[in-house]
Amino acid sequence: MKRISTLCSCSAYASAFIQSTNSFSLRTLTSHQMFYFKSSMKPLFPSSKTQQSFLRTVQSEPKIQVATLQKNTERENPLLHSDFFGVKSLVTIEDLYKARVHFGHTKGCRNELMKPYLFGCRLGTDIFDLDVTLQHLHRALNFLAHMAFRKAIILFIMKSHQHGHAVEKLAQECGEFAHTRAWGHGTFTNNKINPRELKGGIKLPDLCVFLSLQDTVQDRHLAIDECAKVGIATIGICDSNVNPSIITYPVPANDDSLQSIELFCSLFKKAVLLGKEKRLEIENSSQSVKTADSTE
Repeated sequence: MKRISTLCSCSAYASAFIQSTNSFSLRTLTSHQMFYFKSSMKPLFPSSKTQQSFLRTVQSEPKIQVATLQKNTERENPLLHSDFFGVKSLVTIEDLYKARVHFGHTKGCRNELMKPYLFGCRLGTDIFDLDVTLQHLHRALNFLAHMAFRKAIILFIMKSHQHGHAVEKLAQECGEFAHTRAWGHGTFTNNKINPRELKGGIKLPDLCVFLSLQDTVQDRHLAIDECAKVGIATIGICDSNVNPSIITYPVPANDDSLQSIELFCSLFKKAVLLGKEKRLEIENSSQSVKTADSTE
C-alpha cells in the first residue's frame, strides 16, 4: 500500500511540475516526467520525518487514480500523448498498397537523397518501403492534427490540372486554403514591412502541405524554397525523383496516381477535422465547468 501511494504521489507531483514548467520541447517534458517517476523520494523530501508524515497523510486520503491524473495532464498538454488524435488508426500498410503508393519513378530519374526510403527496384521502377512510408505518414498526420488543434492557417499546394480540383475540394471541406495555380514568384518573401504578413493584412500560412513537390516535370515548386526562407513548416509527398531535404515532414510516396492522391486528400482532411473537433470538445467541456462553478 505504501508503494502504491508513493507512486501515486510521484505522479501527482510530476503532473503539477509539468503544468508549471514553461518548457520548450517535448523531449524536455518527457525527461522531467521520467526523472520524477524513476528517482528516489529523497529530492522531494528534505528529511525522513517529513517523508513519513507525508506518507501518513496520503494513506488517510482517498486513492488517487494514476490513469486519471495522466489523462488530465495529456488533455491539458496534448504533446505528452503519443497519438492524442488517433491518427495511427486512419491508415494501414494495406491501404497504402491498394492505393499504389509504393510505386516510384524509373531508376534513371531517382534522386539519391530518396534512397533511404526505397525497398528496391522492380523492372526498372523504384519501389518504396511501405513500413518507412507509414511511419513518416503517421508523423505528418499527427503534426497536421496538432496544427489544426492550435488554430493554425493551413495551405494545401499542388500545381496539377488533373488533381487540382480534388485538392481545392479537400481544403474547402476542412475549412482551410488551397493553391493549385501557377505560383507567383515572391508571394511569401516579397514583403518588406512584416515577414509574417502580406499586403492588406493577409497573414502567411503556418503550415503548407504539398501534395507534390514538382512544379513542372523537372523543376521544384517555387513555394518550397519560400517556405524555407520565411520559416513556414511543410509537409510534402515526396516521389523518388525529388529532393526531400528542406521538407519538415517528408512522406515518401507516389504523387502521380489518382488512387494515391485521393488517399492522401482523405487522410489530410480527416487529420484536420480531428484536430478541430478535439479543440471544440475541450473548449465546450471547459465552458461547462466554468458555468457549473459560477452556478454554485
